[in-house]
Amino acid sequence: MKLLAALFLVVTSLCFAADLPSGESILALSLKKSGGEAAFAKIKSATMTGTVEMVGHNITGPVSVFMQGEKMYTTIELPGLGKVEEGYDGSVAWEANALTGPRIKEGEEKTATVRASRMGMDLLNTWREYYREARTLGEENVNGKPAWKVQLTPKEGKPEAFFFDKQSGLLVRMSQVMSTAMGEIPVEGDLSDYRMVGGVMTPFSMTQKAMSQVMAMHFDKVVWNPAIPPDRFDLPPAVKALAERK
Repeated sequence: MKLLAALFLVVTSLCFAADLPSGESILALSLKKSGGEAAFAKIKSATMTGTVEMVGHNITGPVSVFMQGEKMYTTIELPGLGKVEEGYDGSVAWEANALTGPRIKEGEEKTATVRASRMGMDLLNTWREYYREARTLGEENVNGKPAWKVQLTPKEGKPEAFFFDKQSGLLVRMSQVMSTAMGEIPVEGDLSDYRMVGGVMTPFSMTQKAMSQVMAMHFDKVVWNPAIPPDRFDLPPAVKALAERK
């Protein structure tokens, strides 16, 4: 009887899995709903400006994001905490803040930064460059709405979960375990307030939860293919000195 019960569970799970849309098809549909392959292929650089809030702490400040190819630079300024910067110049991934000073990211942490810097502009169009598998795990509610949960397994690093709204097809949540200087930390990020910018559906609000902290970013301006100064992605002097010593 136990053998029959186990066999029944296996068959049932296989039938259920067969009814699920493939991870590749969900990503392809989201790409189409978000603007299409041609629209994403035109994006070579981006700037995003707005405000960031440490929810529950009454701390708010400006945030700016610059992306070009694989390069990325983000700066946040928070009262009492000072400036927080992180970037990737195509070779070195780094971060610096007033509390801990500069440091260079290595291993999985660097790999995740490289992945994020490139896919911040066109995840749906380039995911195969960084992930080896997309598998649908099932359906879950995200903020009260049904969404497909797709597990993307990177070529290097731990699997990540992406949630796509079943009605709109848009990406509404990401969940992963990030390697940081403080160890491995589960991080969940929600995307909302989508608007059409240059033919691409773009989230203007992002909320990130890590440990007991919640950080909300609200962008007031997103520009595709802006003119970015060539030195924008240069390493700050303190980070450059660390890189040279390594």
